[in-house]
Amino acid sequence: MTIEPGVRSLPEVRAIDVETIQSRVHRELREMLMMGRFRPGQAFKIVELAEAFGTSAQPVRESIRQLVAERALEAIANRSARVPATTVERLEDLQRVRLALERLAAELATARASAADIASLRHCLGDYERANSSGDVETIAQCNMRFHFALYALSGSETLISFIESLWLQIGPAMRQSAAVFDGHAGRGNEMHDRIIAGLEARDAAAVSQALADDINRSFQLLIASLPPAR
Repeated sequence: MTIEPGVRSLPEVRAIDVETIQSRVHRELREMLMMGRFRPGQAFKIVELAEAFGTSAQPVRESIRQLVAERALEAIANRSARVPATTVERLEDLQRVRLALERLAAELATARASAADIASLRHCLGDYERANSSGDVETIAQCNMRFHFALYALSGSETLISFIESLWLQIGPAMRQSAAVFDGHAGRGNEMHDRIIAGLEARDAAAVSQALADDINRSFQLLIASLPPAR
């Protein structure tokens, strides 16, 4: 670039990353789905979401498109989408795949978990217990997700974690829909988590895997039991 005499060149600046807003919207929508902030069958209203995020409609629309591709949402008219309905068949399919992938992640984590990693997982359990004692469903869900993904991160496999996140995107709304069914059962979930930690301390991958399987199976049994009878 030729600079005219007497005109100072601009200081070095960074180009504005146009993907920043899009990335933020997508990240937050993913987390909201995983946390069950949306109900099965609920439609996504682009204008309302854009207003809530303080953005234009385009980042929301693009995020919805990506979530449809991930099967977390299903497309409907007007380039919008909704959360898929929950069925026994869908839950059983998700259960099988979660068992396969998450048990593998937990087994890999067993060989890699340090004492500091295990202490951090124990801290998650303390937060879970306090939330369970107060009946704070929102915090229970947050602590549960934090525990599981902290465990899976120890696997060292970004590929596994990516697939597991996709599964949680699809199961999150059903989890929140059946929150009432989990009332009184949440403490049992922490028993499974305690067993996972004991297995990690003993470097017993089989024990960690079985405790995780029991945790997943229990959750799906409650979810399936919460569904209305098929007509």
